[in-house]
Amino acid sequence: MSSPPTTSAPAGSDAADLVETIEAQMSWLARGLEAAQRRRAYPLDRAQYLLLLIVHAHGPQTVMELADRLMLDGSTVTRQVAVMEERGLIERHANPADGRSVLIRETALGARDAGTMRQMRLRRMQNLFKDWTVAERNAFATLLAKFNAALAASLRAEES
Repeated sequence: MSSPPTTSAPAGSDAADLVETIEAQMSWLARGLEAAQRRRAYPLDRAQYLLLLIVHAHGPQTVMELADRLMLDGSTVTRQVAVMEERGLIERHANPADGRSVLIRETALGARDAGTMRQMRLRRMQNLFKDWTVAERNAFATLLAKFNAALAASLRAEES
């Protein structure tokens, strides 16, 4: 992967220039994350990892609850669940609150693989941030959370 463009906008940049710089950096970030995913021997793909994180954090979920949390349509999550069930990562159980739906639960294998992947990712992230100060890490975490919230709100608004 070649080097990304300069990391800051020219002095005296206006808001539009800054948005252009951010857009370019986000493109490089997406490319770098894709490259990292392909180069690692992760036990799960990104979609499986995220789905297992949600089920682990929030307990058993219906497909529609998972789709809402993942900002995907139900048919996409249904396909992911089918593959994950085949691999033994999740199980479907009757939903006691609604007999027409099922709850998706992680299996011991799913929990183990998600935990392994999380540790691998955390080690990589620790290495990436090793030269950052606590203040820089805090600022980045705060701004990234704010950006992700704005992105989620924008995507949800587009659905309406």
